[in-house]
Amino acid sequence: MWYNHKNKNIMIDSFFFDFDGTLQGFKNHELSESTRDALYKLKQNNKKIYIATGRNLSDMPQSIFDIGFDGYINNNGGVCSDIDRNIFFTEFINPSDIEALLEYDKQNPVAFSYMSTENPFSINRVNENIEKSFKHFGLKVPEVKNPRELPKDNIIQMNLFVNEEEEKFLLENVLKNSVATRWIEYFADINPQDINKMEGIKRIAKRDNLDLSKTMSFGDGGNDIKMLQGCKIGVAMGNANDNVKEIADHITSSVDEHGVWNALKHFNFI
Repeated sequence: MWYNHKNKNIMIDSFFFDFDGTLQGFKNHELSESTRDALYKLKQNNKKIYIATGRNLSDMPQSIFDIGFDGYINNNGGVCSDIDRNIFFTEFINPSDIEALLEYDKQNPVAFSYMSTENPFSINRVNENIEKSFKHFGLKVPEVKNPRELPKDNIIQMNLFVNEEEEKFLLENVLKNSVATRWIEYFADINPQDINKMEGIKRIAKRDNLDLSKTMSFGDGGNDIKMLQGCKIGVAMGNANDNVKEIADHITSSVDEHGVWNALKHFNFI
């Protein structure tokens, strides 16, 4: 389907969606009926649809898989899998960064989480930011585990439950081989250098023979910026951070106000 955008005729055949704050709302912590209908209509129109999220694949609600996504980008691009959730790409945080953080934590306690291939989600301690974060997502706070007892060579992603100033210090002085992205005040995602959702999209595109000039992405947080910039059309949700809206090609309504449906309807894709 064609439409006019910035004086150019463009066809979009592949769509990439962030999960929390984009597909799943914050009121009921589930996909709205309009969002599900929009996704089904895309599939009926022979469009490809993909998830691109900071979540672990194992932390996705089982109901999401019933929709029939064509592939999954998890951990902000650190893990990519096909339509059957068979993982074909994984990238790990440099073990030296993990060692450095554990040493730093001995004298300067900091709350963080681990996501690994063997332990999907572990936290080292509970503080107010952790409680607020998991409540925000409608999730139960996971069991506290000693990170020193976990393998350090298979960490896919971390979360730092710190403010922006502490995040900057840790990236510059401790996690020197990692990158951080943030979309709510309570924490930042930590991933290996050169890992982001757009790199995940490129891997999916290569595997599924997609044309990047015919891709559209939806997001609301700092970890979506490269994806929105890299796809032909980047859509920011109405609940998105200001820095996300600034770089988007289109701003739709919020996730809890039929944002996905409204954007797809605006561009005549449904």
